[in-house]
Amino acid sequence: MEGIDALKKAANILGSQRAVADAIGIKQPSVNQILKRGKKVPAEWCIPLERATRAKGTTVTRHQLRPDLFPEAEEARQ
Repeated sequence: MEGIDALKKAANILGSQRAVADAIGIKQPSVNQILKRGKKVPAEWCIPLERATRAKGTTVTRHQLRPDLFPEAEEARQ
């Protein structure tokens, strides 16, 4: 699971697209646009989403959201 699938999982964990938007400080339609258009998850969303999902007990990692920007090895160090 990566990219848009990881964003969908984050929305499920957090409860809604609105909760995703709140976690990253944006408006819900922006989340919906990314999901509908299948665009890459914006880089600035990755760490806040990782933290928000971790707080719910199931982490969607920055690597899962954007493996092109966050290599697995880097995550393992944190």
